[in-house]
Amino acid sequence: MLMVPTFFIPTASSLADEAVNVAERGDIETKYLWATENIFPNVDAWEKEYAAVEKQVAELGKFKGSLGKDAKHLVEVLQMRDDTESRLDRVYVYSSLLSDQDTRVGEKLAMKSRSRSLAVKYNEATSWMEPELTSIPFETLKSWMRVNKDLALYDQAFDDLFRRKKYILSPREEELMAMTGEMQSTPGQAYSLLANADLKFPTMKDEKGNTVELSDSAFYVFMRSSDRRVRSDAYKGIVGAYRDYRNTAAALLNGAVQNHIYTVKARGYDSCLAAALNDSNIPVKVYQTLVDTVNKNLPLLHRYQKIRERVLGFKDGVHAYDLFAPLIEGQTLEFTYEEAVETIIKALAPLGPNYLTPMQKGFDSRWVDVFPTKGKRSGAYSSGTFLTQPYILLNFHGGYEDMSTLAHEMGHSMHSFFSRNTQPYIYSNYTIFCAEVASTCNEIIMQNYILERTTDPKKKLYLIGEFLEGIRGTVFRQTMFSEFEQRIHELAEQGQPLTADKLGSEYGTIMKKYYGPSYTHDDIVDNYWIRIPHFYYNFYVYKYATSYCAASNIANRVMAGEPGAVDAYMRFLKSGSSKYPVDQLKEAGVDMTTPQPIEAGMKIFENLLDQAEALIKQMS
Repeated sequence: MLMVPTFFIPTASSLADEAVNVAERGDIETKYLWATENIFPNVDAWEKEYAAVEKQVAELGKFKGSLGKDAKHLVEVLQMRDDTESRLDRVYVYSSLLSDQDTRVGEKLAMKSRSRSLAVKYNEATSWMEPELTSIPFETLKSWMRVNKDLALYDQAFDDLFRRKKYILSPREEELMAMTGEMQSTPGQAYSLLANADLKFPTMKDEKGNTVELSDSAFYVFMRSSDRRVRSDAYKGIVGAYRDYRNTAAALLNGAVQNHIYTVKARGYDSCLAAALNDSNIPVKVYQTLVDTVNKNLPLLHRYQKIRERVLGFKDGVHAYDLFAPLIEGQTLEFTYEEAVETIIKALAPLGPNYLTPMQKGFDSRWVDVFPTKGKRSGAYSSGTFLTQPYILLNFHGGYEDMSTLAHEMGHSMHSFFSRNTQPYIYSNYTIFCAEVASTCNEIIMQNYILERTTDPKKKLYLIGEFLEGIRGTVFRQTMFSEFEQRIHELAEQGQPLTADKLGSEYGTIMKKYYGPSYTHDDIVDNYWIRIPHFYYNFYVYKYATSYCAASNIANRVMAGEPGAVDAYMRFLKSGSSKYPVDQLKEAGVDMTTPQPIEAGMKIFENLLDQAEALIKQMS
């Protein structure tokens, strides 16, 4: 099944587009714009390729019923499928990049929509392949692979396919499942329209008493204000706007969960969680180990909130709108884009020249679309395909978090670069389970580089606060979301209706557990789940937490100069999907089926807490 991975994160500064004067795209120097012309020179060339791919998609159907003929014929069909899919990836990504660089242009939005529809047609046109392949005895395929080296390339793919055989339906049933693609995406698309187009936010007074219009995209900017009144008003205004649609949102989220239950029942999985993890062969034990180990370490998060309560002088406890407030006011680190690039290159020096040289080339050859422009999508992501260079969407304002975001997205792009230049197409895309490891590893190495070179106690406390927030947001918060997601699926599987009241009650309960005795719960927080689009992604968010823990393990060994650590990590980056993700991480020195990597991540958090308390004591 086709879908090009795009790794997206919203960032505090890049979500402030409404608060600054944003340039038109034509006013930005070319060196700061991504090189989409390297994919297609113009839209006419894209149209020509779109038509060619559309024709080739239709032609794939003529091979139905012939895959068991012989090894040579099977190789030809698989190679045609791979060629079609890789070209379709390129068609889709080009339209997506053009659309995201200016979302106001209807022509580009239409191109993206057409590409998405063509992808659905491709999935329908190839839906018979997996059932037909699994009808060939595995021993027959093995005997063919022993004499045909081109077919032997697909050994891992066949192993993965036959591992999933019991969940693959008949050709007609698979065709019907593929035809539900648009229908199953409807709850998520409807939620996106509600959140991004239809929702109206109120106004409020900012720190200077000016009337400002609230927006969801600037939520984290307001949450990081040093003025508690501003944070409270913004939280209540933004979450309150979502609350007004709580019943609609509950129906949409229930629709997404019911789609997952439909898949479980149709294919015969044990649960929604097992079904979601099965695609990448992730044991349910990995998910449960994460939740259990983080729960065991919740006293560390409670300690962090106690520090926040004491340092910021909250007499009534830490409210939800206080969770993002900086530990110390007035401390910032500012960088030009060129300074950020130079700092990242220096910080990542422990990864060696085999990593740094192509990364420098990426910076120099316009992988990155740097600055916010009018109509440009907010946030940041890494994209690209097997047939293109990597592409990074950024909205750079100059804060430390922007530099960190650039390092993060470059980590994704380097992972893509190495995988696509090492593996054949069939294994060139790594799984989402592994995706955040490379990006987070870059962040952690850079954090340590910056922290080691900062001597001013106030700036050091500011940075430590940022790093603590990174772990809170990436490990604790995403695990909390994961636990909530698991809980609501279990309730639905038991036949309990997912009403707005039930969803709010479950979310409020889990918030109180995670943030502990220093946390003061407000009723409006029970509606915060409505803000999280990831709940439509089918058990996605736990991967942020596991990836951070795996990355911290790898980064610590790389920074310590452990013999073989860099080589093992480079092998991981080059492996694509040529092995199962849990096995790939084991070869990189990380076993995610055990609590050890998560405990290691918790140890980093505890060490930062110790440093924060020592600095607070020193400064007071």
